[in-house]
Amino acid sequence: MCTRKSWIALLVLLSLLVACASSAADPAPASVVTTVPTPLPPSPTSRPLPTSLPASTPLPSEPAPTAVTPGLPYLQAAIEQALANFPGLSSYVVSDLARGERIGRNEDLALAGMSLVKVPILINTYRTLDLPLTSEQTKLITETTAQSSNFAANLLLQLIAGTRDAYAGADIVTQSLRELGIYNTFIAVPIDADPKADRLNTYLTPANQRTDLTTYADPFRQITTGDLARLLEMIYECAEQDAGPLREIYAQQISAAECQDLLAKMQLNELAKLLETGLPAGVPFAHKVGWIDDTHGDGGIVFSPSGDYLLVMALYGKEWLEWEDSAPLFEEVSRLAYAHFNDPAAYDGFTLPPTPSPAPVTATPDLPHAIVTNTRGVGLTVRNTPGGAEVAIVPDGTVLTLLPQEPRSAGGFTWQQVRTPAGDEGWAATDFFTIWQEPAP
Repeated sequence: MCTRKSWIALLVLLSLLVACASSAADPAPASVVTTVPTPLPPSPTSRPLPTSLPASTPLPSEPAPTAVTPGLPYLQAAIEQALANFPGLSSYVVSDLARGERIGRNEDLALAGMSLVKVPILINTYRTLDLPLTSEQTKLITETTAQSSNFAANLLLQLIAGTRDAYAGADIVTQSLRELGIYNTFIAVPIDADPKADRLNTYLTPANQRTDLTTYADPFRQITTGDLARLLEMIYECAEQDAGPLREIYAQQISAAECQDLLAKMQLNELAKLLETGLPAGVPFAHKVGWIDDTHGDGGIVFSPSGDYLLVMALYGKEWLEWEDSAPLFEEVSRLAYAHFNDPAAYDGFTLPPTPSPAPVTATPDLPHAIVTNTRGVGLTVRNTPGGAEVAIVPDGTVLTLLPQEPRSAGGFTWQQVRTPAGDEGWAATDFFTIWQEPAP
């Protein structure tokens, strides 16, 4: 039989059991938020790439292959092929003005100056004048460029001299060429003028002392394609970059604006067309044409769509050169040069000929050379010892070989041992010669 206390204890135990059962069956209260962990995204290396892009998103394009422009040796091979059957002598220079690369043939072949020597006359005209030009000055320059007037060119020589003496102007032009490091070009006698007995009427140059090739060039005025190319490059550097020898040597006398004006005037040509015929219509070409009975020449700067380049060319035919023989060659060489710089398909199917084997190297030492200068027509005396007895007298323009003996001082001069073209050896004062860099072969 249960007592009263037992019943009370039993009732309390039953109440606790019911409460525990109710708590386990009830849902979670509304105020409790259950947090579900977010899975990490896949790493970039494992992320699958989409199999297609939305229509609005352009597909990435493949990078275009870089076009490889054939080098100037290809152009040289093409030019040589074009000139292969010409029976006379050919001389040319092509220069890539953007890359500073050039090719050429017979660059130091002495040529009659023709109207090509008007280029250094024009340079010295702009040295003498200041912009803006007067109408009379503009007329003389334009007649010299557009009409290639010899009369106007000689008036420019007088303007350069500041007197009515065109011979004095010719001397100034020739001296300026020497200052610019150009030794194969000169004007000893004004164009169409007669030589004078009381003055120097020709010059010795490295070019006209060659014994292997000759054009029997006019003794009064001469030039080479290499010299003309260098002058044109100087004008271009002055105009486009406000730099180069013209600006360095004649900083106070010629400006970039004047060089630009000169190039603009050289685009005028109302006479014969040679290289110009190989260019598409409208392509600017600042150039100068010249011709005589046996020699035709043209040279200038082509401002082409894909880059500026320089082309100078001359052809010599013994005794006489027919225009019908030379003009097609000028046109073809010009066409080849323009295609090289502007047509990516210019050499499709063209194979570069194999490079010829180099000539065997001789044991002769590669001695430096110098050219006799600054003697004012008197000539350089070569002596058996520094300040000693005379061995020979060599005129301006003579190319000397500098021998390896150490220089010596005597009589207020520095003396260098030299060898003349005739083979005479002795000592010469260094004040009267300039180290000469021979043209690259």
